[in-house]
Amino acid sequence: MAGVFQRLDDALLRCSTRLRVTVIAITIAGMAVVALPHVPRPFVDYARVPWLDRLAQPATFGPDTISDNYGAKVVLNDPSDMYVKAKVDQTPLEAATWSKEASAPYPPAARLIAAGLYSVGEWLGIGLYGCVLLLAVAFVGSSLVYCWRTRWYVFPLLYLNFSYFAYRFVYVQDTSYLIMLTVIMAALWLARAGNDACHPLMALAIVIKVSPLYYVRHVLTMRPPVAAGVVAILVAGLVLPYFVWDNYLSIFRFAMENKGSWPDAVAALGVVLPVTAAIWYIETKLGFDLEDKIGWCLVPCAMWFALKMNVPRHLLIVLLVPDKRVTRNLAAAAGLAAYSLFPSLMHFGAVGPITTALLVMALVYFLGRIGWGVVRDDLRHPRRTIGWLLRT
Repeated sequence: MAGVFQRLDDALLRCSTRLRVTVIAITIAGMAVVALPHVPRPFVDYARVPWLDRLAQPATFGPDTISDNYGAKVVLNDPSDMYVKAKVDQTPLEAATWSKEASAPYPPAARLIAAGLYSVGEWLGIGLYGCVLLLAVAFVGSSLVYCWRTRWYVFPLLYLNFSYFAYRFVYVQDTSYLIMLTVIMAALWLARAGNDACHPLMALAIVIKVSPLYYVRHVLTMRPPVAAGVVAILVAGLVLPYFVWDNYLSIFRFAMENKGSWPDAVAALGVVLPVTAAIWYIETKLGFDLEDKIGWCLVPCAMWFALKMNVPRHLLIVLLVPDKRVTRNLAAAAGLAAYSLFPSLMHFGAVGPITTALLVMALVYFLGRIGWGVVRDDLRHPRRTIGWLLRT
């Protein structure tokens, strides 16, 4: 099977530039067609736009946009009220959509950046929605350029089936995720250039959304000044807020209690811990570079969130970060394709376990590249293997 994929990869990489451009142009056109009906009427009313006036539009902004608008107003009114939310009343629409506690339950870095985007959006006349939409365009555009310079076909693989992400990015608007993804793309480009500045950016991504937390493992491989800066960002972004903001811990309680129970969390951990150990072992044995490490560091926490809450988007969204080895992106594309092809046979929640299984298969492929004899020998000597991993 690995040989089949290798031959297919070779054939796709030999495609002419004209064919590549044509496929990508078709992908972008398809993305636009799918995304247009998700633009809320309060942002652009198609009734006034020729050719688009027949499209049905959402009557209001998406739920996350409504939540993040309220959260941004709270921060701009009084940053010290960030998690108490006592000084700014909700509008009727905001109150009907989210409780105050459930509105913008993100770490301070995400809240402050969202408030900055809200201010810029008000100044430009496009609001927070317009700024977040520009973030989505920037992330997708940067991904396209990255794919073009590595494996061009990853872009259509991810985005030809765009209906789910059009809904999430254009209507619902996963603001905190889009902020995090934009930062990670910047870090990925710096890693590609061999620039140590990628490490502080990954620390910033962690304090925005927590999903890349596994990247902390690489602190000991960084130059001491860079490592000190990363640790400072993590402490300032996740620890110090406890001493600054009242009710800061409510965001973590909300994440644990909102969806899924403690038994669900433990069961998800039973899957994620072996996956994390395998990622650590594989990236060390195969000598993964910084680009690989940035991509795979997103998997463990995102997988745990997806399985614990039975919400596949936590895993799917981070798998949009381009993978020059294709494997992570292929898992996301195949998981979504299974649901798109058989929506009447499976619930969308099944996409999470399916994508997880595909990621495990990708890790099995990498273990095969190491050599099963080597893997068995390392498993028979766990103390030696763990010591080697820690030293390396």
